[in-house]
Amino acid sequence: MRIKDREILGPNKEIIPIPRGNGDDLVFVAEAVLDHSEFDKLCPIPKPRIKKIADQDIPDLSDKAYLKKIDQYSQKKTAWLVLTSLKATDGLEWDQVDLKDPSTWLLFRKEMHEAGLSDNEINMIINGALSAQRLNEYKIEAARKRFLLRERARLEVLSSLKDEQRNMQSGEPVKDSE
Repeated sequence: MRIKDREILGPNKEIIPIPRGNGDDLVFVAEAVLDHSEFDKLCPIPKPRIKKIADQDIPDLSDKAYLKKIDQYSQKKTAWLVLTSLKATDGLEWDQVDLKDPSTWLLFRKEMHEAGLSDNEINMIINGALSAQRLNEYKIEAARKRFLLRERARLEVLSSLKDEQRNMQSGEPVKDSE
């Protein structure tokens, strides 16, 4: 796919810098996750138990066990999304987390904390990973401003080309300009 002959080069990326006082800043890269099929395969959505009411099978969406499973499912989906997004970070390795094992996904916060990241830094990384997945008004407004600045510059160039040159570089009047 192209826009004005410019190829779209893959999913959105967010750069997440974590400044460190010693000058050894940490830079995480989060990339939009385009395919969730691996998650769906490893972690299928829980199904509610069925209850019979007036000879009809009805899913019991208020069952406490089901609600707990849905909550765990949602937490795992968020963790998987963050972890998968952060795979774009060059050299990032996990000791306790295995992307092929859903039972380890929720350990990423603990592992980051043990590595010396504060809760605030961990939240910045999570927010950056989630931000790579979505648009927000700030991003849209920034893109709009960039577009309008480019358009204004383009129009200024076009309008300056329409003005007749009155003087040569030497300072002499252009023939037929008087």
